[in-house]
Amino acid sequence: MTQTENIQELDIPKLVGASFKADNLPIQTGAMSAVQAPPTKVHDILKVILDADKKSALTTISCLDLGENLGVYYHMRLTKGYFTIKTEVPKTDPKTQTITDLLPGASFAELEGTDLLGVTYEGNLLSGHFMLSENWPIGVYPLRKDVNMAEVKLVPSPPQEETDDPNVYKLTIGPQHPALIEPEKLSVTVEGEIVTNVEPRLGYVHRGIEKATESRTYLRDIYLVERVCGICNPSHARVFVAAVEKILGVDVPPRAKYIRTVALELNRLHSHLLTLGHACLEMGFDTLFQYLWRDREPIMDLIELTTGNRVYGSLMAIGGVRRDLNPDHIPKIKATLETLRSKLPGYRDTYQNDKSLRLRMQGVGVLSRDDARILCCVGPVARGSGLEIDVRKDEPYEAYGEIPFKEIVYKEGDAWARMNVRMDEVGESISMIEYALDHLPTGPIKVTVPRIVPAGESTAAIEAPRGELFYYVKSNGTQNPDRVKVRTPTYANLPSFLKTAIGQNYADCPVNFVSLDPCFSCTDR
Repeated sequence: MTQTENIQELDIPKLVGASFKADNLPIQTGAMSAVQAPPTKVHDILKVILDADKKSALTTISCLDLGENLGVYYHMRLTKGYFTIKTEVPKTDPKTQTITDLLPGASFAELEGTDLLGVTYEGNLLSGHFMLSENWPIGVYPLRKDVNMAEVKLVPSPPQEETDDPNVYKLTIGPQHPALIEPEKLSVTVEGEIVTNVEPRLGYVHRGIEKATESRTYLRDIYLVERVCGICNPSHARVFVAAVEKILGVDVPPRAKYIRTVALELNRLHSHLLTLGHACLEMGFDTLFQYLWRDREPIMDLIELTTGNRVYGSLMAIGGVRRDLNPDHIPKIKATLETLRSKLPGYRDTYQNDKSLRLRMQGVGVLSRDDARILCCVGPVARGSGLEIDVRKDEPYEAYGEIPFKEIVYKEGDAWARMNVRMDEVGESISMIEYALDHLPTGPIKVTVPRIVPAGESTAAIEAPRGELFYYVKSNGTQNPDRVKVRTPTYANLPSFLKTAIGQNYADCPVNFVSLDPCFSCTDR
């Protein structure tokens, strides 16, 4: 098989069908492009896709209870669009081959599938609870349909392993730590001051949101998925409603698309300013931290002005938005954005040229472009390593296909590059909001949709402030979804820290870590 010269025209479903013609694998089209394959073929199909599309990587693995079998769906991000490899394993022996030899970034997704549904990935060297607590009983998988959560009995936690080597120390960051606003745990092994290993432990704020969506209506689930994250909640709501809209075949009114875009870019502004300030706090630059958070406050006021609430706006609805933009508010929005724009040159100059910031960030947590790809990184983390991926460009949604903007990419791959991607994106977001307001279409903001969603499945993604946010939704012909899978950006980016921290000074861990812009409420769901 030869490499396709024009990757933009590469047809992955046709490529997979042609490469495995003798196997006669069924190709699925419509709301979700996919191929159905036996477990023994998944590894080979993945390799074909990775070799053909040099920007492709794994987005996540959705595991679901299909009755006698467990579904294992590998969602692939392509240069253009998404493609899913669907396979099934019997519940009595739910084993399949690991893909971490091809994509080390798949390790978290595999561990979660083992923890929550009992799928075993042979060859994955990590083991033990990953999302569930240590006292959760072995062999009880909460996302299986036959599990009665009320009957689950917790067990004593196992003892922690200790090292006998006097030269090796294991230092714990978290669950509560000054560098972590939210609870999570990283066990860092050091020899002297140098990091030699990092062991992550997720799940401290796991709330079972994916399971909870199955017992609520689609309408109630919009509010539920917003609570996945207090920062990027409009992104979660938008991806969920978009996935449902695909199944319904709903076309959202143009005005609603522009209003959604304004809301999402305001959200990006407040998130990026928050992170840029938080990074300064971690580096001891308290003055710049306070200036950035001061200038974030007017953006929060705009979010309240346009949605009615500064945190949970609940703007998104299946079929459009719940609230129109008031024309009288547009001058205030533009004036506030112009004030922020006037301050950006000073902030950018400080971030790029201040000697103390450069010393703390440059050369710290270096991640190569190739490693960013195989570790399945997303957002500013990927773009800071020269990997040009942005859902807004690669798979335009809402009004992004009509709004001009520059994709910000740095090639240095260190903490300095990742933070400066976000700094430059602040300016781009301001311009995008202004363009959307100047070209806001007239017309309705919502179409009527049925409460009952027909049986089907779909995927949807968005470029959230931290990167690609991905949802898989499976409907069963009722008013409740059968399965909702959420893969957040921080979840995708955490494996990069496990690599970039090794060989670096322990004192650089906070700066390296904050450059990922981690959100653990998102990660744990």
